[in-house]
This record gives sequence, structure tokens and C-alpha cells, in this order.
Amino acid sequence: MTDTELSPFPASEAPSEFEQWLAEGRRLAGIRLTLDFEIGDWLTKGRERFFPEQIEMALGEIAADAEHARALKRLERVARAFPPSQRHKGLSFEHHAQLADLPTQEALPLLQRASKEKMGAKQVRVEAMLRKVELGLVLPSEDDPEDDAMLALCRAWNRAPKPVREDFFAMAEEAADGGYGIIEP
Repeated sequence: MTDTELSPFPASEAPSEFEQWLAEGRRLAGIRLTLDFEIGDWLTKGRERFFPEQIEMALGEIAADAEHARALKRLERVARAFPPSQRHKGLSFEHHAQLADLPTQEALPLLQRASKEKMGAKQVRVEAMLRKVELGLVLPSEDDPEDDAMLALCRAWNRAPKPVREDFFAMAEEAADGGYGIIEP
């Protein structure tokens, strides 16, 4: 195939510099949508094929530091939670990551809803946390201070009487409108 046959632009029109730049951005964004899952699948395959100790040693060689090793393990955990047949192509890896701790029968409908309602990954995180609280799965599977904070807020909300919830909701809306600053009682 020639370069002209591979081009997304009609042969009669030469793409502008902006169109070329935009096409490259679309290509890179497409790679970004799949790359985390590809790495996670690669790690999962390695763990299934080799002894877990060998994979841990390999991670030590691949990862730049302990934080990078944790990030790689997260990719593997999410890829394992959502095999290719259960991934939603219209949603990012982050969308899936927010639901990886939920049972499959809970996570898949939330993925569908996230796609249908065009929810962001942060909104999916909130929905997942609320569902975890409802199911009694309140302990996050990994050390995550944001999950701990979210759990504390959910627990406080659930213990509060309705009038307190209403007042707090109004204060939270005001803080959100002001750039998510501090809530003053």
C-alpha cells in the first residue's frame, strides 16, 4: 500500500498542517485507550505462564521504582478483572479501573450505564464507591488514600439524618461552584 492509500484524507485534497496534526493526535489517543490494557494483558499472560516469583523479579527489572511497579500491578489487576470480552470499547482504562474491585455482576452494568450516560471516570469512581458501601465491600483492595477519604465521606453521609444531608449538600454545591475549596460550617 502507498502512503496515499493509507491516508485518511481524499487523494484530491492534500491535508493541511492542522489536519495532519489532528490525525496524529487521534492516532495517539487511540493508542492511549488500548495501551494500559495491552500492558495489563501482557503481565497477566506472564503470571499465568510463569511462576509468580519470576513475574515479581521481572517487575523489579522493568519498573523504574516502587511506585512504577505498583502502577504496573494495577494495570494487571484491572486487565484481569476485565478480560477483553468484558471491556467496553467506548470507555477508558480509568473507567474500568474504578470498577475493578466490584464483583463482575455489579461492574458490567455500571460500565454500560457509564457509556450510556457518558460519565467521566471520576463520576464512575463515586458510583463504584457508593455501590461498594451498599454491598458492604467497604475495604479497598489496595492502599489508596482517596478511597479511604471517599469511604469516610460515604459513612458519614449514611449516618447523618436527612436534614443534615440536605444542609451539607447545599454547602458542598457552594464549595464546588467555588472551585472545590474548603467547606465552611
